[in-house]
This record gives sequence, structure tokens and C-alpha cells, in this order.
Amino acid sequence: MKKMVVLLLGAVLALGLTGCGQDKKADNNASSGAGSNAPATVETSEDVAVPTADELFTKMTDATKDLKSLSMAASSKQKVVIKVGEETQEQNIEMEIKSDIIQDPLAMMQELHMSMGDLGNQDVTQYVTADGIYMQTGGAWVKLTDETMMATLKDAAKQSADPSQQIEQFKSIANEMKVTEDGSDFVLKANLSGDNMKELAKSLMSQNGGENQADAMAAIDQMKIENINIVYSINKETYLPSKMSVEMKMDMEAEGQQVSMEMKMDSSFSKYNEIEAIEVPQEALDNAIVQ
Repeated sequence: MKKMVVLLLGAVLALGLTGCGQDKKADNNASSGAGSNAPATVETSEDVAVPTADELFTKMTDATKDLKSLSMAASSKQKVVIKVGEETQEQNIEMEIKSDIIQDPLAMMQELHMSMGDLGNQDVTQYVTADGIYMQTGGAWVKLTDETMMATLKDAAKQSADPSQQIEQFKSIANEMKVTEDGSDFVLKANLSGDNMKELAKSLMSQNGGENQADAMAAIDQMKIENINIVYSINKETYLPSKMSVEMKMDMEAEGQQVSMEMKMDSSFSKYNEIEAIEVPQEALDNAIVQ
């Protein structure tokens, strides 16, 4: 059971991180009912027109050109239910992430707390800076020298620091999105279904590596994507992201077990161009074990 849950967690997190990323072959059978050539749905508030999805993406792309830094906070909940014969077991996993990111020169500070029930809890703090990559787990600091791990963390930091990549991913499902208003935000919504996320998830996991990588790839292949709901909020004045919500439901069969998974991830974005420096704590510089 524990091995299966850890494997599925990796697959779910991969899907969650690519939750807003669809390839050019977005599923035309999405429950929104829009075809590949249909215009994005636009709703108005008090007869005031809001941008179409394409217009909004253009403004967002322009707004991110001068972006230098930002903060992100995310929380996610995953429920994994595994049924073997008449026996049913449930695993609930919760995660909190806080990040400060600078684009150039690239620097990132991230704090992660993960609660996995009987699998235990894990807290990780990491810094990616010109001084090196430092990570604290279990109260001990290490300085990473493994080139593969360093490249993976740097790539993740670059992607987090550049919302334009996320915008490009959203463009591929523009025809499936509905634009509404909510106070100071424009809101993009999509309700999708299908398996067109699998290759993106595999690509992400291939960068992560690890001894369970092949098994995780196989797990993604076996998944049936039941539903994906995306809500992406954009500030009306700055045209920069303010928050995002992704919900997914999926099922699969693995090792003779029936598995169902549900995930909800909420993210918020703030402190645009307010972060001037990210420095590795002196405690880490003085005490880190080189690995």
C-alpha cells in the first residue's frame, strides 16, 4: 500500500504541476462543448464587455515582459482510494508550498510542508542562488553538487519565475475557456476531460529522474482522466496572474488494484517586482554537508 501511494503521489504531483499545461491537441470533447474552431465564450457584467481569452492572453504576455520577481503560495489536497477485492484503503495527502523567485540572475527560496498520514510528514526548505543550491530536511542542511538534481531544480525555478510559459500553455486551450469577471479580476475557466495531459506529465517526470521513474511513467499511462477544472484569475489593472485553482479526478488499475484519485490545488501570486534579493542563510553556508 505504501509503495503504491508514494508512486501515485509522484504521478499526481506531476499532473498537478502541469495542470494548466495542455498540448496543441487539446481534447475537443471537453465538457465545455466548444469545438476547436469555436470562439472563446465571453460573459459580460452589467453590459460591460470583457476581453476574449485570446485578447487577455495577449495583454498578459505584454505584462510579463517586465517581470523581475514574484512570490507564490500553493496548497494542495490529494485523496487516493485503493481497492483490492473487498478491502478499501484511503490515503490523504496535503501539501503547502511558499516560494520567492527572482528571474535574473535566477534565485529562488522555497518552503514545502507535506503531510502524508501514516507515511509521515516532511518539511523541506531550499535555496537556488549564485552561491549554490542548498536544501534543509530533517533539520540538516546540505549543499547539492549532483548535476542532474541541480539542473532539475534550476529548470523548475525558471518555469516558476516565468508566467509567460504558463500563458503559452493556456493559449492551446483558449477555445475551451470562458472569460468572466470577479471583482478586480478577469477569470478564465475551463472544464476539460481526456488523456491529453499524459505526455506533459511524462516529460516533467523524466526531468525529475529517480529510481521509481519508470514505474511512475507506467502509472500515468494507466490513468483515465475523468475531469479537469481550471480557474485562472488575472488582475484587471496589471494583467498579471493573481490566483489559480486546478481540480482533477482520475482512475486507474495498477498491480491488480482499483485506484481512484482526486486532487485540488490552489495557488496565489503576489509581490510582483518587490523581491530584490534572495540570500542563503549563514547557518546553511556554515554547516551544509556537501552531497
